[in-house]
Amino acid sequence: MRPSPAASRPRATHRLAAAVLGVGLLAGGLPATAGPAPLPTSVPASVPTQFSSASTVSPTAASYDAPQRRREARGPEVGVQFHGLWTSYTDAERATALDRLVDMGAGWVRLDMSWSMIQPERGRIDPQGWGVRFVDRVVTMASDRGLKVLATFWLTPDWAGPEAGSRSLPADPRDYAKALAWAAERWRGQVRAWEVWNEPNSEDFLAGADPAAYADLLCAAHDAVQASAAGATPVVFGGTMHNDSDWIEAAYEAGAGSCFDVMATHPYQSPSDTGPMSGSGEAEWEFSHLAQVRELMRRHGDRRPVWVTEFGWSSHRDRGDEQPWERGVSKRQQATFTVAALEALRTRFPFVRKAFLYNERARTDAGRHMKGYGLMTHALRPKPVYRAVQEWVRR
Repeated sequence: MRPSPAASRPRATHRLAAAVLGVGLLAGGLPATAGPAPLPTSVPASVPTQFSSASTVSPTAASYDAPQRRREARGPEVGVQFHGLWTSYTDAERATALDRLVDMGAGWVRLDMSWSMIQPERGRIDPQGWGVRFVDRVVTMASDRGLKVLATFWLTPDWAGPEAGSRSLPADPRDYAKALAWAAERWRGQVRAWEVWNEPNSEDFLAGADPAAYADLLCAAHDAVQASAAGATPVVFGGTMHNDSDWIEAAYEAGAGSCFDVMATHPYQSPSDTGPMSGSGEAEWEFSHLAQVRELMRRHGDRRPVWVTEFGWSSHRDRGDEQPWERGVSKRQQATFTVAALEALRTRFPFVRKAFLYNERARTDAGRHMKGYGLMTHALRPKPVYRAVQEWVRR
């Protein structure tokens, strides 16, 4: 029997605290995420304000040719959630963090990008505006190092009529779609994929968490990007908090099935002090529930790839009164569980092509659990998990 949402899901202070994904996103650029209740996805509440683009969902067996099988044998390409668009970072820190991610073997970084930051006023987006130039700088820093960028595009500006603030959808999804298409053209070749919102199944990140409303947004966005000069750039279904197969199913039923190129989830494990293959796999807050997500896709004739756009474990000492989703692990366990998850993706879930670790460094703006995530300390010194992932990538 499945626990009630209130019992099974933590309210995540870490992600909201990372609302635009980071402690100081500025000008409304804030993303976030979480675990069984909300794990880390990112954004501090205090922040200021090639896959072909398939419109059909049944790729042929050719998509499972020998080159792909060889790719699966190596496992997913590793990426990292990088809060480089938070204003809490200096450019020197951004450069150091990115250099270390390259040294670790990451091929991608996931940036949380605020719509309200690049289009604070209705009308034409100003390419010389502060937000656009800021994104230019950070995206270029990543791409100059050979890192591919996945950008999560979210946070609605006031002028677009969100009913409940920036974490709610615009009155007209076409406004979001136009802005996303503009961004896809602006950063074409640097931003290699666009994720439509962050954890849209969670009230922490999308007011109402309505799968039908999200499907409308996703379809508008996909159509607009496909019609733009960046039409070949993949559009990614917003990674759900956990492997929320019921919510994803509802989005398919609302018409989302033909409106993305990559499926995504955030398979944080709960209890959060257990390994990735603990449990039966029946609950959405278990890492291994990825199998059920793939099964529902198959029921819809869908064999498009899946990306894990956030996951990880938090290293911290427990006091003994933590909720199941707030429990920490030792630094050694953090390393062991992370590599076990990557190995499980390689051997048991080969349909997952990209795996983004949460996150690049420990935060200082949140509680113990959120602070414990990170491949590096806040001072950017590698933790054991960094070394373990580096070894796994190089194997």
